Amino acid sequence: MIDNQQKKPVPGARELAVKILAQAESGDRSVEDLIAASLKRHPGMSRVERAFLLELVQGVKRWQIKLDYLISRISRLPLAKLHPLALIILRVGAYQLLFLDKVPDHAAVSEMVNLAKARHLPRQHVGFINAILRRLAEEGPGPLPPMETDPVRGLSLATAHPEWLVKRWRKRYGHQGALAKLSANNAIPPLTIRVNSLRTDPAALAARLLQEGVKVEPCAFSPVGLRISSLKTAPQDLPSYREGLWLFQDEAAQLVSFLLPVEPGQRVLEIGAGRGGKTTHLAERLKNQGLIVAVDYHRRRLKELRLTLARWGVTIAWPLLADASQPLPFKREAFDALVIDAPCSALGIIRRHPEIKTRLEEKDLSTFPPRQRAMLAHAAPLLRTGGHLLYITCTTEPAENERVIKHFLKNHPEFRLLCEPHLLPPPARFLILKPGYFISSPEEHNLDGFFAALLAKG
Repeated sequence: MIDNQQKKPVPGARELAVKILAQAESGDRSVEDLIAASLKRHPGMSRVERAFLLELVQGVKRWQIKLDYLISRISRLPLAKLHPLALIILRVGAYQLLFLDKVPDHAAVSEMVNLAKARHLPRQHVGFINAILRRLAEEGPGPLPPMETDPVRGLSLATAHPEWLVKRWRKRYGHQGALAKLSANNAIPPLTIRVNSLRTDPAALAARLLQEGVKVEPCAFSPVGLRISSLKTAPQDLPSYREGLWLFQDEAAQLVSFLLPVEPGQRVLEIGAGRGGKTTHLAERLKNQGLIVAVDYHRRRLKELRLTLARWGVTIAWPLLADASQPLPFKREAFDALVIDAPCSALGIIRRHPEIKTRLEEKDLSTFPPRQRAMLAHAAPLLRTGGHLLYITCTTEPAENERVIKHFLKNHPEFRLLCEPHLLPPPARFLILKPGYFISSPEEHNLDGFFAALLAKG
């Protein structure tokens, strides 16, 4: 396979998967960012190889805890003592052997051994990789610890989640409730897009996508969303995508933006704008009239946000690099509406970002509420009396959700929590729970796990 742009052979999916996983282990970039960057560098990759790359990287991250256990059962060395690259190659090989029916065992073993040689691992490491993978191919995964005698460890390994999270969820939801949540995290989420209502509508876009070889169906809850059921090419290569007619966004993320009452011409401050999913939706709801100040702390995200805004045709959004846990440079009551898409533990979106399982540690959970409370406290004076504040997270943690809101209301009596199901599309109104919290989940609704609260000032 030749990359027409670079005139070089395009690396195979296995080679790129190992490279991406190694980079993710040693740096602070997510596997999603690394995959996107890799695909951009190699536009000549076939659709099949692209899909295989995504399967390998996300599959390994989704099942890494279980893979490591199965490898450790037959390894004479503790995994901590293995060469880091050898362990990654073993994970990629083991995933193919144990989870992919269409990959012949001999191909999985030989390709990973050849890759170890190509990466110049010492001969003993190559032999070790060969021996472990051959044994896995011959013997299969073997038994896991029985859940009856050690339910936490058993559930952790069966569902490939860290033990601290299993303990936490068993205590909160009970064993069956935790099992349902953990299992839902391992399901492949639907490929959901949001339509650019500034330029088209769902019916027109569905017809356009069908012409491009993509079959879609309406979303269950969002009137501006479509679910892709089949496609023949990489989505980002489609003309409709390049023209800014749609972007990827889970239905739950689409729904929460409906909760903020806004009108064309208003001024909106969005904190935690990220790559622009909610920014573009807010611009649509404002009919591209007014002002959105889109704040984010990460330069890379703001760069992507600017590209998204240009592709979407949004002219009213102004990206701003700033730390919103500190005072922002705006006058009091300068905005009609505020959105705080708060940094959080992201435990509600593990099914889309399985890397969270191995990247997040329990001690990290305590770092989020102070930052969330600070953002709310600094943003509150910037909202005019009569305005609305929408607080959003994508986590299941009460300490980052309900408790943050209760703490804020206790210290800011000028605000009150609203319960307004009618703001949502009719099929989604049941997601508003008393006293007014929006809560969605993968296991109950096949939606990402989001929390939102709408507050009014004055």
